[in-house]
Amino acid sequence: MNYNIDNNTFRYTLPPSARHNGFMKRSFTYSLGIHAFLLILIYVSSLISAPMKPPEKVYTVKILAAASPVQEQPKTKIIDEKPKPKLKPKPKTKPKPIEKQKEKKPKPKRKPSKKTLSQGSATVRLDGENFTDDFYLNRIINKIANNWLNPIRSSRKLSTIIYFKILKDGKITDIKVEKSSKNSLFDQSAKRAVMASSPLPPLAGSYSGDYLGVHFEFEHTGGR
Repeated sequence: MNYNIDNNTFRYTLPPSARHNGFMKRSFTYSLGIHAFLLILIYVSSLISAPMKPPEKVYTVKILAAASPVQEQPKTKIIDEKPKPKLKPKPKTKPKPIEKQKEKKPKPKRKPSKKTLSQGSATVRLDGENFTDDFYLNRIINKIANNWLNPIRSSRKLSTIIYFKILKDGKITDIKVEKSSKNSLFDQSAKRAVMASSPLPPLAGSYSGDYLGVHFEFEHTGGR
């Protein structure tokens, strides 16, 4: 560094080494710029000299998963069936109302047959309620009445009941005094009249019983 008295100024003078370093920096900068410029020229010339390629086409492709093989269904045979005729619905039948069972009324008992005899009167009652042959009944009464000999002469009334059975062939069995008159002569006369009347006419074939039970009442009216 130098001081100038005349100008009252100081002058600083770089040493030689410092001046040498500044020169090197400027030389490096110039060299770097020249090299950069040359590189730019080379790049531009290469672009000009290279042939222009057409722009490449870009295709976008979607990759799908492989489809599973389709199984063929067995062919079914179509049978041409004729349509079946529609059945008409059967008309609904109303259920029949349940009929109440009629109570069986007991059959009215057959009224005893009464007949006036020359020696008194006779009343006949039968066991078989389904026996309805009145003609046969009159034949019984007439035959037994013809065989009866009343031994009583008094005016006192007497009655006795003789029970017996008439078999299918008309034979009389099981003769007995069912109700006594308290007069043995009168009872025995009635019993003998029945015994003397056997056999009677056979029972009708329409009668279902094995025998016909008869309750034959002999009555002395006292009017003799």
